[in-house]
Amino acid sequence: MALKLLTLIALTCAAANAAKSSYKLCVPAAYMKDCEQMLEVPTKSKVALECVPARDRVECLSFVQQRQADFVPVDPEDMYVASKIPNQDFVVFQEYRTDEEPDAPFRYEAVIVVHKDLPINNLDQLKGLRSCHTGVNRNVGYKIPLTMLMKRAVFPKMNDHSISPKENELKALSTFFAKSCIVGKWSPDPKTNSAWKSQYSHLCSMCEHPERCDYPDNYSGYEGALRCLAHNNGEVAFTKVIFTRKFFGLPVGTTPASPSNENPEEFRYLCVDGSKAPITGKACSWAARPWQGLIGHNDVLAKLAPLREKVKQLADSGAADKPEWFTKVLGLSEKIHHVADNIPIKPIDYLNKANYTEVIERGHGAPELVVRLCVTSNVALSKCRSMSVFAFSRDIRPILDCVQENSEDACLKSVQDNGSDLASVDDMRVAAAAKKYNLHPVFHEVYGELKTPNYAVAVVKKGTAYNKIDDLRGKKSCHSSYSTFSGLHAPVFYLINKRAIQSDHCVKNLGEFFSGGSCLPGVDKPENNPSGDDVSKLKKQCGSDSSAWKCLEEDRGDVAFVSSADLSHFDANQYELLCLNRDAGGRDVLSSFATCNVAMAPSRTWVAAKDFLSDVSIAHTPLSLAQLLAPRPDLFNIYGEFLKNNNVIFNNAAKGLATTEKLDFEKFKTIHDVISSCGLA
Repeated sequence: MALKLLTLIALTCAAANAAKSSYKLCVPAAYMKDCEQMLEVPTKSKVALECVPARDRVECLSFVQQRQADFVPVDPEDMYVASKIPNQDFVVFQEYRTDEEPDAPFRYEAVIVVHKDLPINNLDQLKGLRSCHTGVNRNVGYKIPLTMLMKRAVFPKMNDHSISPKENELKALSTFFAKSCIVGKWSPDPKTNSAWKSQYSHLCSMCEHPERCDYPDNYSGYEGALRCLAHNNGEVAFTKVIFTRKFFGLPVGTTPASPSNENPEEFRYLCVDGSKAPITGKACSWAARPWQGLIGHNDVLAKLAPLREKVKQLADSGAADKPEWFTKVLGLSEKIHHVADNIPIKPIDYLNKANYTEVIERGHGAPELVVRLCVTSNVALSKCRSMSVFAFSRDIRPILDCVQENSEDACLKSVQDNGSDLASVDDMRVAAAAKKYNLHPVFHEVYGELKTPNYAVAVVKKGTAYNKIDDLRGKKSCHSSYSTFSGLHAPVFYLINKRAIQSDHCVKNLGEFFSGGSCLPGVDKPENNPSGDDVSKLKKQCGSDSSAWKCLEEDRGDVAFVSSADLSHFDANQYELLCLNRDAGGRDVLSSFATCNVAMAPSRTWVAAKDFLSDVSIAHTPLSLAQLLAPRPDLFNIYGEFLKNNNVIFNNAAKGLATTEKLDFEKFKTIHDVISSCGLA
């Protein structure tokens, strides 16, 4: 009786403990509201979940490692990132699968499909064939075939450092195959993309639209590659098992066979050993992509069952109407929402099981090309290293390396001396760095939803009669501040260039032009006025709030010189832009700043030396990273706050990166030379 009582007490305690179990789910801060809505969903499980906000998924992994959170949903590439974090003890403890294939070991398996009578018996004999692919940078149609082919002695080498790693890949594929269809965006830079597609046009010649070589194309994608093989004179197709079976009308998992006009008896899987296997039988796959899933620290294993059950119940609850939290918080989707338990496994072992680590780590042959980014702080160094691992996990090459110097000038000197490849500079420092260190701009930040550079603009009130610069002589002006390009450098350059003021004592002359008085915050600081000029007119219109928009709003000025990034402070119903860049002058709406302005402002720009790596190689990794993350900042927010610091490597306000046009840079140099002549740069 006593034993039964003790057993009952133990079971009761265990049940109570299970009921009180609580877990911390890490979620990107942008999705916190969605996570909190998820917590309100009723489930049979009484397990308590808590939402822990982080900057993004990369920071979530750190939070899990440090026990600030217990688990986070991840992709296979995130598992690779996790495996590279020092002192980590991560485990993959649940997989996200499809209802169609709930028992499949992998999300998909890569296969080679050929005509049954193709006279080859080893992979070397793929050389010279007409190939069909899903698209550039896709797993089964591009990354996995390259991983496999580059091991073959007959495949061209890909370590020519006179061209970028991506161009090495395209050149090798173009040389190896007679013709191909590999659609997509080959480079994040439009001009480079166009040039490559012209140079390696063989890789587009099998497409439905060779001249475009982009999506949509009837011979791209998983089934498109098979259509290319079956109906467009292709000889080999790289795709995945599930779509091969669907293409030929064969059953897939829980989906029964369906009618098809395609005859599977006419085709075969080509195996790695050169043998051929029937399409109707078991596929000979040679690499796979693992499932997405949940990753946690090792301590969750002690109380894993209740957590697993809670996640399953939430998944079941959200499967019907797919609320926002279903995807944004749990990482589930329309197709992938079957939650399956797996034996807890280390992330790297999980990837190795699918041969996916080899796909991620695919190189281009020694010595691997590396682009070295120079930074000036420990925080920036930490962010750079995180960016490096993240970009590598997503197959972005060249490899990004990080160099730390103690100042911006030391970084610029390092680039000049080939100690690093890239360094960033702001505003008019771009032109100064080019002149002093013989460097040139490669890419720059862009801003706003339209992803444009910033512009120096002149804002006036509607109903006023100003249309050109002469109309403003003797009037009152408002400026963003002495130290800004938009507030001082651009209007001074414009007035000098139009011969409206002289270049000697140009700041004082600015005050004479706007003789009604101005507000140029900071103009009276000793370091900004070493010659002791009378600048009282340039402070005359400053009030308790010396911001340019308040100055204009309160009629202390007739025109405000600000950055296009500041236009959100102005009501579009009350203000317009003065188009000083147009010969005829005129006015336009606030949203037209790209065509109605004073001058384009130099964004934060990355400069490189002229004698080492090509600009395409240098820019490819950061541009590709920015392009990948533009729609998915939850994966890695490269622009936001980092370790509680602002503007680390990139400005918080940036929305993307773009290559710097030579013509625009020449304009910056001209502006720099002019304002330097009057001591402003």
